[in-house]
Amino acid sequence: MVQAQFIQSGTARLQYFEHGHGRETLVLVHGYQTSGRIWKLIQEALDPAQYHTIAISNRGAGDSDHGQAEADYTVQAFARDLWHAVSALGVRDFTLVGHSMGGATVTQFALEHAHVLKSLVLLNSAPLNGRPLAADWETQIRQQFAQGVAPQVNLGTQAATLPADFIKALQADVARNPLERALAGRRSMSQLRLREQLSRLSLPVLVIGGDLDTTVGVENILADYLALPPDRRFLHVYHGVGHSPNVEVPQELAALLSAFVDQAAATAGQEAASAV
Repeated sequence: MVQAQFIQSGTARLQYFEHGHGRETLVLVHGYQTSGRIWKLIQEALDPAQYHTIAISNRGAGDSDHGQAEADYTVQAFARDLWHAVSALGVRDFTLVGHSMGGATVTQFALEHAHVLKSLVLLNSAPLNGRPLAADWETQIRQQFAQGVAPQVNLGTQAATLPADFIKALQADVARNPLERALAGRRSMSQLRLREQLSRLSLPVLVIGGDLDTTVGVENILADYLALPPDRRFLHVYHGVGHSPNVEVPQELAALLSAFVDQAAATAGQEAASAV
């Protein structure tokens, strides 16, 4: 059973969802509008005897503390909070998985703290080289909040098959998002310049996408993949899947993550043995 708990992460109290007790740990980071709750189906699909999963809700998400300024909701701020959280939890030698904006967050984390990671997974990551915003983007978001209209989570073509209580709880998390998170998150993603730094990563990195993803675009997923060191990069693109494989094809994604984590662990063991 997935358990909701809290951890003091620097100046913020963050909610996280924990499942399993296996020797391999995965830390899961959500995207722009959602919360750690979006990983529930993946956590339940992974064998609890083999995998220990921790899905963190960033500041402003779910029941985590809200920041008071836009500076609390950038990719850099989320990566900093993540460092404080895993340090407080005593987690090391783990696989870090990020979805959408979370993909940028975990990339920033890996560039700064690769020594605590076994491997990295970018799931339909926000374009790591950023992209321009529409001229009226901020006005649209402010009007949406002023009207009290919560954005609807895009759960893909399989939304009708998802548990109703899961959808309701996730949508409730989205509805509680503060305006500062909506503005700063969009602005932060547009300013990303992480792609040029990907060649510095020496750990195994799995890039995952869906060929129907119009939020990120397959061209951006492939560009990020190609910027990684060739001997450390892996790619998987789902056919007929959109922006959120973690809810559209959770069983398939769990199996893919399991295979990648096991492969990365085996490779690390071989490299350690050869270094002796």
